[in-house]
Amino acid sequence: MNRIPVDIAQLGDVRFLGAQTRTDPEGKTVLRDGVPVQRVSILVAPPEGRREVLEINVARVEPVRGAEYAKTRLVNLTARPWNIDGRDGISFSADDITVIGQPQGDNK
Repeated sequence: MNRIPVDIAQLGDVRFLGAQTRTDPEGKTVLRDGVPVQRVSILVAPPEGRREVLEINVARVEPVRGAEYAKTRLVNLTARPWNIDGRDGISFSADDITVIGQPQGDNK
């Protein structure tokens, strides 16, 4: 299926929650073009709507790190619908994710 570009501006406030290196069922690191893939948890708070956590895949040599709830910048976020064995969902990926700010206690 095709990747669908996501209008990042519509996500509202974007905050970092955590990241981990993706592994396959055998425990091996998942690679994209020879680069490890990180699964980054992001909290989005659109101006109108409810807060949600997105799990975003990004290939990076260096792991994504930052303080929990720190402001975060997403580059070229895309969504891809999937359907496997009667289950379906949307997977997200980005060209890059950068934690750019300090956490703000009242935005949790």
